[in-house]
Amino acid sequence: MWKIALTAVVVICALFLIVLAMIMWRLRAIGSRVGSFQCALFDGGRWRAGVATYSQHHLNWHRAVSLAVAPTRRFDRRELYIIGREGSHGVGSNEIVEAQCRYNGSQVRIAADDSALDGLVSWLEASPPQTLR
Repeated sequence: MWKIALTAVVVICALFLIVLAMIMWRLRAIGSRVGSFQCALFDGGRWRAGVATYSQHHLNWHRAVSLAVAPTRRFDRRELYIIGREGSHGVGSNEIVEAQCRYNGSQVRIAADDSALDGLVSWLEASPPQTLR
């Protein structure tokens, strides 16, 4: 009987390590992309850690702890506006700043390193002009 229990524990531990390795591999792959930065998003009444990446027309946000390859949230570049920054929370040598944003009429809060938010502002301002259809 104890052999079955030991086998079950070993299998559960192996599965846990495999899932953990997949999460770490995914985070490393997303975080190593050009134009990616670590940030937190205020979602569902709490802060969630993640990684944001730029694409030509979207800001893609990926949750830190997930197996999904697709972004958790996707913000259209032409609909995302930074309306203010507040709070500077020093963590070591990094300054974490919260950006108040407006997206499709709703408020979005993003917290990231000050220089990462400067990059976000530059990316938003460099958006090509909107064409009328």
